[in-house]
Amino acid sequence: MGVKLLLEKAHVQGIRSYEVYRREGGYRGAEKAIKTMSTDDIVEEVKKSGLRGRGGAGFPAGMKWSFVAKPEGVPRHLVCNADESEPGTFKDRYLMENIPHLLIEGLIISSFALGSNATYIYIRGEYAWIVDILEQAIGEARANGFLGKNILGSGFDCEIYVQRGAGAYICGEETALIESLEGKRGNPRIKPPFPAIQGVWMRPTVVNNVETLASVVPIINMGGDEYAKIGVGKSTGTKLISACGNISKPGVYEIDMTISVEEFIYSDEYCGGIANGKRLKACIPGGSSVPVLPANLLLKTAKGETRYMNYESLSDGGFVTGTMMGSGGFIVLDEDQCIVKNTYTFARFYRHESCGQCSPCREGTGWMEKLLLRLEKGQGKISDIDLLWDIQRKIEGNTICPLGDAAAWPVAAAIRHFRDEFEWHVTHPEEAQKRNFGLAHYADPIHVPAV
Repeated sequence: MGVKLLLEKAHVQGIRSYEVYRREGGYRGAEKAIKTMSTDDIVEEVKKSGLRGRGGAGFPAGMKWSFVAKPEGVPRHLVCNADESEPGTFKDRYLMENIPHLLIEGLIISSFALGSNATYIYIRGEYAWIVDILEQAIGEARANGFLGKNILGSGFDCEIYVQRGAGAYICGEETALIESLEGKRGNPRIKPPFPAIQGVWMRPTVVNNVETLASVVPIINMGGDEYAKIGVGKSTGTKLISACGNISKPGVYEIDMTISVEEFIYSDEYCGGIANGKRLKACIPGGSSVPVLPANLLLKTAKGETRYMNYESLSDGGFVTGTMMGSGGFIVLDEDQCIVKNTYTFARFYRHESCGQCSPCREGTGWMEKLLLRLEKGQGKISDIDLLWDIQRKIEGNTICPLGDAAAWPVAAAIRHFRDEFEWHVTHPEEAQKRNFGLAHYADPIHVPAV
């Protein structure tokens, strides 16, 4: 069994409650941090740990904290990004639902380190039942002296507030989240200034996701150096993976990033192999926004080396032969899955979730959706494939926030690795139409500009 730092106690009966969490060693990290460490000491431990943001970008958390401006007399804020809307990703939900006090403790430590007296959890609107779980945990922490005024006699005051979103994927982007938290439409901001300088209400702000902030607890308990010994290279500590798709054992798994992709898919400890005895066709290892990889490049790099479940190994070879760890949404596709149909499904999602602020994303996502639907229904042309390639190139890197990239990368990777499947939909239109009975609901006439 691998190392468990976040989910070790998740299955303890009653662990949602303060009493059981405390009995199992909970809030020791908060006591240690607030009573015996300075704010700079805590930031330094997080730096030494090598903890990278677990929301997708993988930016070093300690370095992000060190960027926070500290102007005299200006409040600072910590915001927890619990707007987990990436298709294929559900590990933050699992953490909040099963062991909420771990997140609350991580928030207390991080708030103390950053000097945040008002900390916010911005949670996805669809997670309505988890709001009650978090509110109860916050109330229990306050009742036992870990929130409120003069926490543990330190003179530090802190309150945590839960704010529900309205179900917008775009609010997973930190500046769009901040806009929504302020009561405005969730449109991403142009950067600079970055949130560390001007975030919530133009005050210095740090935004980290649920898993990142929960990971602060074991870092403080064991020390940054010990945490860094787990994993490999710059992929330190453990990572939560949401495994789904055509596997025998879908679920949330905690890995230490030293195991191979093949072991993760086929071992009984994790995914248990491909369901129904099918063969592996492809995988999207970091949520819907990262490039899909065919089986041969998923299990081995272009150099023939074993590919491991960590940031560096998955990205080896760039987007041509590699992908990204992303949010850890591990979506497995078996031999019967249609890449064109899957790509269309993702494109439809990103078209729907685009805020429309940037014209390349607003127009391009809709255009890609229409082209993919036409191809999927057996009504496309070979030139449509080339047009798709051209459109995604014009979206990538040309938008305020990464949603444009998230829409472009799946299309680019699908064409790069499975162009023959796209061409099959053109050369075998009748067979393509027979396969796609499930698209009847989306069979409205569409117009795509001629090439």
